[in-house]
Amino acid sequence: LITVPLLMVEFYLILRAITAVSGGVFWRLMIGTVVMLAAGYMGEAGYINTMLGFVVGMVGWAYILYEIFLGEAGKVAAEKAPASVQSAFSTMRWIVTI
Repeated sequence: LITVPLLMVEFYLILRAITAVSGGVFWRLMIGTVVMLAAGYMGEAGYINTMLGFVVGMVGWAYILYEIFLGEAGKVAAEKAPASVQSAFSTMRWIVTI
């Protein structure tokens, strides 16, 4: 459970180290993480319907993927990051995707 929030913090910190990134990037990544984890937990624990928990959790995951590939985080990484940071960011994106 801790790995996804840590990765989201890492995405933000990597971008923050190379340029001024809005705090909105951090909060969008955290909101997606909380939605994904909370829905998954509630579905597995039986607090809500399992399928509903799965679907809502997948929406949170899709939101994270959007932000790191096509959203502000992805755009900043593509436009302002040196090659080494782009490589690290890309590797982390694929870890979250797979």
